[in-house]
Amino acid sequence: MFDQISIKDTDISQKALHLSIHKLYTHKQGNNHSKDRSEVAGSGKKLFKQKGTGNARAGNKKSPQRRGGGKAFGPKFHLVSFKVNKKVNQLALKSSLIIKSNNKSLFSFDEDKLNEQSVKDLATKNMNKLIVIVLKDLAKNDLAKKFRNYKNIYFNSDLSYSIHTSLKADQLYISKGTNLFSKFIGN
Repeated sequence: MFDQISIKDTDISQKALHLSIHKLYTHKQGNNHSKDRSEVAGSGKKLFKQKGTGNARAGNKKSPQRRGGGKAFGPKFHLVSFKVNKKVNQLALKSSLIIKSNNKSLFSFDEDKLNEQSVKDLATKNMNKLIVIVLKDLAKNDLAKKFRNYKNIYFNSDLSYSIHTSLKADQLYISKGTNLFSKFIGN
């Protein structure tokens, strides 16, 4: 039922893998923000006259030296994410599949023949291994719903599959009907 796949291509792009994985970790919002003196509430009026009080000269109450004033060089909104080009992403995807193939942990199967018993056998055989099964359409397949409580089996659709998923998995099973299979593995 499950056939081991060996990919003949051996070009693994570490740079593309690094960029694609780094892109996954740039999901931060970057919305930390502190108010500077133009954003703090308060008057722009001079606090007291320049001379004759014995105090140091002072401008308005928004200055960074005063309590309640603005922050001088605080954090501002900024974009944390970046774009990875399509070709680099495709190369990273191919490299991740080659790595799985070299580790002998890449398998293919026919999605029509996949049944509940075969998935149970797979789970019992590989008890402590993380197994990722990639299907053509996750919504149409009932097995994903039946096995969602299993600890080490994850089902992904062809569209939600990622490089990070591939590299984390101990074993990767790809349906022959997926675009992923036809684009990178199929002959």
